[in-house]
Amino acid sequence: RSSDLGYDSYMANAFPADVLLPLSCTGKDGWGSFSLTLVDTLDALALLGNRTEFEARVWWVVEHLSFDVDETVSLFETTIRALGGLLSAHLLAADPQLRLMEAPYDPHGGLLLLALDLAERLLPALDTPSGIPYGSIHLRDGVSPTESTITCTAAAGTLALEFGALSRLTGDRRFEDAALRAA
Repeated sequence: RSSDLGYDSYMANAFPADVLLPLSCTGKDGWGSFSLTLVDTLDALALLGNRTEFEARVWWVVEHLSFDVDETVSLFETTIRALGGLLSAHLLAADPQLRLMEAPYDPHGGLLLLALDLAERLLPALDTPSGIPYGSIHLRDGVSPTESTITCTAAAGTLALEFGALSRLTGDRRFEDAALRAA
């Protein structure tokens, strides 16, 4: 399957970098330096029935991933690919009926704690006079004083899904409230 080929190529040639450069078959960071393709692919592994790889990569992410990096990231891309990837994989891993995890998975820890950490780092980008978020944010330092206020308004509306899901999973309304203000 093409999905297997793409994932296997990333793992063989690019992991743990963010992305696979298809022409050179090498990895490259620059989307946050936190294995973005892997995080974005976790749910696909489960949905495609690759339980062994899903579980192995969930544990790798839990044990090795950190958002305490000196990187400026796209709010939109990081929200849909990293935050969304963590949340969807968390929901899949935490559902015992799916039997995706052989080892016990803490439904209040693991990927959810990583998602919470990432969202805390992204949240200052939504603190604007208009509610429409900044387009990028530094994961350690927050919004740069020189950050442009020019942003894609469509990107603002999409944040409600991931930030809303996080609020419902954690009981912390700050995320959903900020995202709805942006929408």
